Amino acid sequence: MCGICGILNLALEPVAHRERIDAMSARLEHRGPDSHGKFELPHLALAIRRLSIIDLETGDQPLANETGEVTLVFNGEIYNYRELRAQLLDRGHRFKTRADGEVIAHLYEEQGPDFVCELNGMFAIALWDDRAKRLILARDRAGEKPLYYWRGDRTLVFGSEIKALFAYPGISRQIDAEALAQYFFYGYFPAPRSVYAAIRKLPAAHRMVVERGEIRIDAYWRLQNYLRRPGLPPVSTGWEERALAEALRVRLRDAAISRLVSDVPLGVFLSGGIDSSTLVAIMSELTPGNVNTFSVAFPQKSFNEEPYANLVARRFRTHHHVLAADESTLREGLDVLADHLDEPVADPAVIPTYLLSRFARNHIKVALSGEGSDELFGGYPTYMGAQLAEYYLRLPRILRHQFFDRLKRFLPVSSTAVPKGLFLRRFLTHAERDPAERHQIWFGMFSPAELDQLFTPEWKGPSPASSVIFLPLERVLEGARFDDTLAEMLYLDFRMYLEDNLLVKIDRASMACSLELRTPYLDHRLVEFAAALPASLKVRHFGLKYLLKKAVEKWLPHEVVYRQKRGFSVPIASWMRRGLKPLLDETLAEEKLRRDGLFNVAFVRRLLTEHWSGRADHRKTLWTLLCFQLWYDRWGKG
Repeated sequence: MCGICGILNLALEPVAHRERIDAMSARLEHRGPDSHGKFELPHLALAIRRLSIIDLETGDQPLANETGEVTLVFNGEIYNYRELRAQLLDRGHRFKTRADGEVIAHLYEEQGPDFVCELNGMFAIALWDDRAKRLILARDRAGEKPLYYWRGDRTLVFGSEIKALFAYPGISRQIDAEALAQYFFYGYFPAPRSVYAAIRKLPAAHRMVVERGEIRIDAYWRLQNYLRRPGLPPVSTGWEERALAEALRVRLRDAAISRLVSDVPLGVFLSGGIDSSTLVAIMSELTPGNVNTFSVAFPQKSFNEEPYANLVARRFRTHHHVLAADESTLREGLDVLADHLDEPVADPAVIPTYLLSRFARNHIKVALSGEGSDELFGGYPTYMGAQLAEYYLRLPRILRHQFFDRLKRFLPVSSTAVPKGLFLRRFLTHAERDPAERHQIWFGMFSPAELDQLFTPEWKGPSPASSVIFLPLERVLEGARFDDTLAEMLYLDFRMYLEDNLLVKIDRASMACSLELRTPYLDHRLVEFAAALPASLKVRHFGLKYLLKKAVEKWLPHEVVYRQKRGFSVPIASWMRRGLKPLLDETLAEEKLRRDGLFNVAFVRRLLTEHWSGRADHRKTLWTLLCFQLWYDRWGKG
């Protein structure tokens, strides 16, 4: 794992401020504290901060081919590099190192920009071809590794994090008003936008080719190409299900084993849920009694998953390490992350992810994590909502409205990890909307109506703010066809929530501690297999992860496989009424918000008052506001 950055003059003239490459690289030192490398030409500068995982002695970057005409820096890991290396050696290529990234240079010699299609891994790559005078930037298929860029009149600047780009002079810090409205709806910034109008993200599974002064961006892999075709017959026999479960087991093992390649110690982030427990089972099969596991324990029972994690750790005789997290620990993590999150992320799980990463880094340098399983195999309660909506919408409209009016008076205000009352209110309010929009509202932070109350008339954003929030859906859904509504929801979550929220969260939290996190469920072979499965094998009879549970029953205790999902979260609802209340009150103070001129002060104060009094559960809206305002105070004012 590393941090990369670069500067290119598009006309191949001497780069202005080329000396700033060192300052850019220095801002990424936390991503790679082990070594620093640099490659410079009059019109180009590339730099790398390396966290050494494979080939500790000779694997420093930049890397090159035999002639030195192809030079690259990259962040991530190539898991199939041994197979690729053997094939390249057979075809006459010569290697200088044992590093996984060197195969990239030789693959490029043979295939040009299509080299990226051969890679199984997580990566952000910057490759320079001196003969063709061509720069290629590329990201992995799921978007595990980040890459941001800025284009000026004659200059392209890029890096693993936004903070590196701002070491280059002249890049505007003006906030992207449309992207900001989308942040308060989704809780993150959907690609390709960032919080800044001048800075973009290279989307997952895309490459940028810069040649002859022109920039071309295209997708080299599309998840929609692997989706189950509409109209296929259902899987109808027990034999077919058993065969698919066995095929899934094989692919899970292959994906996990491929991610164990390392020259440094590794472990597993263990929540006690089915995803991380499966990884522990596979690792323990290979090295019995020699697996390091790490979990977080919360004092609140409804959030604490440690009993399940401890059960799995005892079952597989792991070296289990537990971090106790209370409100003071979480507050410390929130304060530290303010310096690392140069773009707001409204996922409270970023705090325990950071704390667990820091804790684990004392023992290991690489950890496996279970991200991606929920989106591939149907793990979120909103998927049950999609099924329930089909039944609900069959009722006559007048009955639906009478049912809602009577029920909503009895829905509880909850501070638990899974707030059923909050979800049911959103479900009943928005069940009749377009399925894709409905799903995002159920999942999201501010509702469209709340969003239109949030901003001041003086803020030069879109009016109304709700007019732009569904634009990312149109981009992601373009050209995709689905077997049913549930398949569409799974696809959206993989392409948006996973790519732009969860993977951003684990990357920033782990790299703040110089820890590499690997996600076996995002092996593209496993992703392609899962995408082709019928949605009825993922969510069945309001049961989540049906086929995955069938596949891992042989490996895990029954009470782990069939426990209720909680998710890796933080008790923010109660925290904001107690220990976090002073920070919330100070950060969202009336005079302060009036000076900034972004938010409707009366609306924000009403949210605070209702939440503090217990009359409503505004955990999502207030946390999204707090995360933005903490970021804005640290990064957004220039």
